[in-house]
Amino acid sequence: MPLRIISWNCRRASAKHTLWSYFSELSPDIAVLQEVSAIPPSIRDAYDIRSATPPTRTGLKQRFQSAILVRGRIGEQVALRSDLEWANRELNHFAANLFAYRVIVGDSPEMTVVGVYVPAWPVARQRLEGENLSSVKLVQNPDVWVADLLVSALRQRTVDATEWVVGGDFNSCETFDSWRGGPRGNREWLDRMAALQFTECLRQSQGKLTPTFRRPGKTEPHCQIDHLFVTRGLAERLASCNTGDQQRVYGQTLSDHLPIVADFTDHVVRAASQSGA
Repeated sequence: MPLRIISWNCRRASAKHTLWSYFSELSPDIAVLQEVSAIPPSIRDAYDIRSATPPTRTGLKQRFQSAILVRGRIGEQVALRSDLEWANRELNHFAANLFAYRVIVGDSPEMTVVGVYVPAWPVARQRLEGENLSSVKLVQNPDVWVADLLVSALRQRTVDATEWVVGGDFNSCETFDSWRGGPRGNREWLDRMAALQFTECLRQSQGKLTPTFRRPGKTEPHCQIDHLFVTRGLAERLASCNTGDQQRVYGQTLSDHLPIVADFTDHVVRAASQSGA
């Protein structure tokens, strides 16, 4: 069956925010949302929902949640686990930043959906003292980031007929590598996702980097820190992937992030390139 998946940082939208009107118009079958303050009853009535509250840098709870919404059924939670004890400790610490569930939409086969919210700060170095970080830390970055923990866990997934959807705010864009001081590993991280056979839908569809985030005081988005990755079966069904209506989102102050909107057909339309970006 055709399928629409979106990923959107909602900039702490409340239940009464006009963002939800546009969300309803987009009418996704699956949505991974970040920075949600509250979801209105009309949306709750239409979707099966799971949510989680990420921690702050000091370990307290944020004032917003991340959420997975499915027009269908959400099944069991999927534990994201690494083969490294220290990485699993950090995955536990950031369990609300990286949370996954089995989902079913209509008569489609079961999928695994991972909601991602990578904070703009790295894993605390003091918690990693004495650990061998070489297989997780990027070569071009001095720190370990939550996105690196995600890759460590995805390496351990069972590659079978189950399709995976991994979407959210990753706070990572390859244009950051051009900043003063040299590469910071953003392209390196995308290459690691590609090596795990994940296709980044927006780049696959548009053929180029497509900005999704606008800095305060700016009129145009300048970087793509939001991503939507899928495994081969879904990548082969990708009909289109775009950002939402820029004039609508920014003109009505819905969010500083544009939603990523991906549409999939019920049949193969292209060979999956397994490109991370």
